[in-house]
Amino acid sequence: MSPFEALRGALFSLRTNKLRTGLTMLGIIIGIAAVIAVVTIGLGGKAAIMQEMEKSGVNLFVLYPKSTTGQSGLEANLLSLSDSEALQSALPQVKTLLPTSVDYAAMEVSQKNSSAMLVGTTPEFAVLRRREVAKGRFFSEEEFEADRRVVVIDQTLSDSLFGAGNPLGQQLMIQNVPCRVIGVLAKDTSAFAQFDVSPQNSYAYVPWGTWTDIFQTTRVDQLEGATYQESDLESVIARAKQILNVRHGTTDQYEAYNVQQLVQSTNKITRILTSIIGLVAGISLFVGGIGIMNIMLVSVTERTREIGLRKAVGAKERDILLQFLLEAIVLSLVGGVVGIALGVGSALLTANLLNWPPLLSGWSILFAVTFSLAVGLFFGYYPALKAAKLEPITALRYE
Repeated sequence: MSPFEALRGALFSLRTNKLRTGLTMLGIIIGIAAVIAVVTIGLGGKAAIMQEMEKSGVNLFVLYPKSTTGQSGLEANLLSLSDSEALQSALPQVKTLLPTSVDYAAMEVSQKNSSAMLVGTTPEFAVLRRREVAKGRFFSEEEFEADRRVVVIDQTLSDSLFGAGNPLGQQLMIQNVPCRVIGVLAKDTSAFAQFDVSPQNSYAYVPWGTWTDIFQTTRVDQLEGATYQESDLESVIARAKQILNVRHGTTDQYEAYNVQQLVQSTNKITRILTSIIGLVAGISLFVGGIGIMNIMLVSVTERTREIGLRKAVGAKERDILLQFLLEAIVLSLVGGVVGIALGVGSALLTANLLNWPPLLSGWSILFAVTFSLAVGLFFGYYPALKAAKLEPITALRYE
């Protein structure tokens, strides 16, 4: 018997029992669809997260002291305004480095009270953080140098204190110190900002000198910066720590955080989740393969007399083996093709609903096809061999 005739016989047998064939393929379909959907959705989610991170800049870093108190328990001046200038002079790879001080402050305007995190920084802050100004402007270098009483607020604080009114030019009392509102930052619409619902999601920004006047302290909480190239981040951070320890006579007193650490953590978590869900999908594929073996064994039992008759008229063992093996392979491959279509479709639909980039994985589709073929061969071989080894006389006597 030629392979073509064996294939035609296998297809005829499967068409004869359409419901059983469909139910047998269901396990393979679900398993393959799950594998492709999980991998595709995982890649799309990872790409979406990376896009959000890139909005802030992947070459950003923050330097801060591990402790803000000395051995006596008093506030230690572990960072200073001059540290920023010293580090920029010593590290040519650094594009921007600016001081930032943050504290909680009471806000009041026209008998309306609120509170927000007050940030003392430099004019480069908005550029470094890639924050857009919705109204007005950020404070200038001249205002920074002169410690002007000007403030830039975010949209949340603007809505809280001014409602639908125009805040520009209004006088805002910060810790009983009058400051003029000169700008409103646009609302942060990144994916991460959607999960920040805490009361501290209100911010106001003033020149660093103005901040020190309000709180009567010259402390610097952290130094925020960016390198020209992402590859220089680790070396710059290591060197910056050394310089700061030397300048302040400390040992291993400074810590650093950079966006790359978040990227690496996110990638690790994504890989773990994808692997776990992929393993579950793989188990469903295995169960689908067992279903194919079970149905093929039932088919051999049902067609025992047919097998005996065929062998009696001259069919060889390899002909019987080939036909039953092809039936198992067709079940797996058809189930695999349907599963691929279902997996790709569900992944694209999910990506569209979540506004993620649809990233189809070629290797996952190749794996699905290969695995389908392997399942058919592995789980179909034993039933096919059992059918091929039946004795013609015994098979013809079977009731």
